[in-house]
Amino acid sequence: MKWIRLLAGVLMFVFVFSGFVSARPQADVDSWTVIDLFVMEQIDIAHTKGTINDPHFVNRLTNLVLKRFDRQLDAEIAEHAKNLAPEQRETLKRLLVSDYVSYLYQRSFYPKNAKVLVVKPIKVASVKTNGKVYDYYYAPMSSSIPYPIHWWVQVKVDINGGTGTDSKGYQYNVDGHNDLFKIVVYYDSTSVKYELHFYDEDHPDPSLNAVYDWTRCHILYPGRDDTYGCEDIESIEVKDGSIIFPTTSSTYTECGYLICHEISQTYATPAPTHGYGIKLYSSSSVEVYVSNTWNHLMNTVDTSPDMAKIWHYYSWR
Repeated sequence: MKWIRLLAGVLMFVFVFSGFVSARPQADVDSWTVIDLFVMEQIDIAHTKGTINDPHFVNRLTNLVLKRFDRQLDAEIAEHAKNLAPEQRETLKRLLVSDYVSYLYQRSFYPKNAKVLVVKPIKVASVKTNGKVYDYYYAPMSSSIPYPIHWWVQVKVDINGGTGTDSKGYQYNVDGHNDLFKIVVYYDSTSVKYELHFYDEDHPDPSLNAVYDWTRCHILYPGRDDTYGCEDIESIEVKDGSIIFPTTSSTYTECGYLICHEISQTYATPAPTHGYGIKLYSSSSVEVYVSNTWNHLMNTVDTSPDMAKIWHYYSWR
């Protein structure tokens, strides 16, 4: 009787798994479907064990996926990465996995019973003062969200495109059109999660960027806006007087034998590390720099101070 129940359980798992796989593009069966299930399982286990808030969790899981599924990832990118050098391919694999793991991690914290507010701002004015360009947007909705953040600051070339060198000497050649075009807000009486939608994210190396965009929008995130490349979605949370950057911080802590120090990443960092950070929510005038790195890692501190900015104002009223 025990063996009959066991066999029935196995058959049920095969049926459910086969149905899940068949719902996805056939090309994904041997790679991203398996990786997807593995990542979600690890995130669920971490939530259950209470280890999910480990600031190094996403980076460790990223490294584990890269090690365990290296050959599957090679096969996944082979067709579209033929013209990339070996080191570019390794960078591409890390970027794809870290982006995907980070996104699933962020989603695992989304509140289930929160109110939802979708804001698509309308630009109403652009004013230049003291060398800064302030773009004013009107959000035609009203709400009573706690912890409003009005100022969102974006590196100018992220929107307009351009070539150059950032603060740490990294070169970039980007198309732009990576505008912050929508914010989805999940909130209750004590906390708020800001989900930021950008039209795209441009890797500073154009040859690598083309493959990166294709894989993200056709394999990892089908259905995202692909007007300018592939839509990027990042989030932060504000509660208990703090702004939490759950793998979306442009700074991260690196520890040696006896000492730890904070690493600040700049706009054109080739393979940014998804940092976990917490900053004080001092007031509604706090500024969030949403493109400290090209893939929209952010902070309340500008890590590329020598690069021109665009300032977005959201009224929330």
